[in-house]
Amino acid sequence: MTGISTRGTPQRVASGNAAPDWPAVAGGVVWILATLQYGIVQAIVAAAWHHPPYSWLNNYISDLGNTVCGKFAVPHGTAAYVCSPMHSTMNASFIVAGLLTIAGAILLRRFWPQGRLATAALVLWVITGLGKILVGLSPENKNVDLHLLGALNIPVGCIAILLLSLSIRQINRTVSMAGIVLAILGLAGMVLSTAGQFGGSSLYLGLGVGGMERVSDYPASLWVLMIGIIAVLSAGALARRPASRK
Repeated sequence: MTGISTRGTPQRVASGNAAPDWPAVAGGVVWILATLQYGIVQAIVAAAWHHPPYSWLNNYISDLGNTVCGKFAVPHGTAAYVCSPMHSTMNASFIVAGLLTIAGAILLRRFWPQGRLATAALVLWVITGLGKILVGLSPENKNVDLHLLGALNIPVGCIAILLLSLSIRQINRTVSMAGIVLAILGLAGMVLSTAGQFGGSSLYLGLGVGGMERVSDYPASLWVLMIGIIAVLSAGALARRPASRK
């Protein structure tokens, strides 16, 4: 198996080179696309927001998908003016990110070592993807309860990262530690982002409500991009490795 998994010996092709694990390659590409489109669409939709301009520190990510113009506040949050002319594009991006998250997790299943941790993480990644889809289908101003339920994809994804990182701690300590750090950072950001709605803006540590939300959301995106790149590169390296002679 390529990548991080320690499963069996790779199959060899007739040319004498190891055959790349195409599901892992496809899964890596899917996760790379999931992350890139999510980030690029956010930048494009935010740039289309005028009068006043979108604030990366004081507006939620979900404000980009809000379908009306005017004051809006999540429960226990502070009202802020929202007006996203490309809201449909952002909501489509949430849905696409969810679908690609699920597809990538399934394709990359054999990329990880066997065991309960990886299996549980796969289930959590599917739940994470479904949450992202729900966020896109239920904009914050349409059904805030469903939207907030879908937003739980953020901590669920962080827990999935933590489980996978623990499952490879004896195989690849560098990737494992990177995952643990990113998962803890995301969970800490989620706690502070939520607590700030009840305890005051000081809990945002000067980053604003939008900035702290990004501290909770972006580490998982960075990890997904990292694993996608590792999956593609490791499969390519295996394909170039000459077969051992008997």
